[in-house]
Amino acid sequence: MIARLICAFGFLSAGVFVSAQQPAVSPPPPPHSNAPTEFDSFIVVLLVRPPDAPELAKPVLDKLQEEHLANIRHLASEGKLFKAGPFEDYSGRNVRGMFILKTDSLEQAREWVQSDPSVKAGRLKPEYLKWFVEKGTLK
Repeated sequence: MIARLICAFGFLSAGVFVSAQQPAVSPPPPPHSNAPTEFDSFIVVLLVRPPDAPELAKPVLDKLQEEHLANIRHLASEGKLFKAGPFEDYSGRNVRGMFILKTDSLEQAREWVQSDPSVKAGRLKPEYLKWFVEKGTLK
């Protein structure tokens, strides 16, 4: 009887020792509860000065810049443009500015951007990106 108790105590002790050495399995982390589930999308247009941009006289460049800014105001007044502005580019790519257009259609964005006088003149080359932001965060 005593031998049985000693054996039972030995098995129980060994079981406790083994379970104490095994790492506890932790549950997987919960999914990010603040991750957005719905997105709005916009087309971002980077306006890059191409290496082969035509050289123009200062009065012509000034007029072209006025027309470019007028086109930006026109796109905004029609509700097509969310924001636009110039860059100070440190990338070496000569990115001059950007448009954030209120569309998720690349074809629509191309049509709107082709109306820009600086694009038409070859002074700016558009590059298109679709941008996703949490739904309702940009007004």
